[in-house]
Amino acid sequence: MAILSAASLVGFFLTNDAIAHHEGEKELPGHDAPSSIVIAPDSEPGQRLIVTGRVYAPDGKTPVAGVTLYVYHTDVEGSYGPARTRTPRLRGWLRTDANGCYEYRTIRPSPYPGRDIPAHIHVFMWGAGFEPQWTESLLFSDDPFLPNKDIDQSRDLGRFGFICSPRRIADGALKCNVDYRLKTKGDRFSDEVHHAFEAS
Repeated sequence: MAILSAASLVGFFLTNDAIAHHEGEKELPGHDAPSSIVIAPDSEPGQRLIVTGRVYAPDGKTPVAGVTLYVYHTDVEGSYGPARTRTPRLRGWLRTDANGCYEYRTIRPSPYPGRDIPAHIHVFMWGAGFEPQWTESLLFSDDPFLPNKDIDQSRDLGRFGFICSPRRIADGALKCNVDYRLKTKGDRFSDEVHHAFEAS
């Protein structure tokens, strides 16, 4: 499974029409989600992490309300969940508020065991008139596996860069702020990530 973008995933790709057909033309998950969620409860091992930000229209200037973000990542062991389970254990849907803002509380993910791929958080978006689309995975500036090409790419994106520099706040948690810019067109999704469109 690819890491930094859903576009490079292998397998059978689902178009937005196929997603809608599979879901029986019903609302995709997250259409009624709050703007702030907890993905990892206090009982979940790991360093607490808070991610906040705002979602903007393709012009990069206009905040967009009502955009669903689907977020998922590995646990402190670098695992998405039990073997043979496609649905990640640490995941959630949230929806931008009237000002285009969002927040989720979780733990900092760990890299895959035995591999030199940086730890990351996957984020997909849809709603408010925008088709389902992926973003570059959220990475961390202090990750020893962070490749130079990703550092350069994130820097070139300016305020919409996908590498965050986590800062420690008063309660000991780490905090990142990440803004996203929507694309005018949606993306195709592998069946390996179809859990994004299935609430259960």
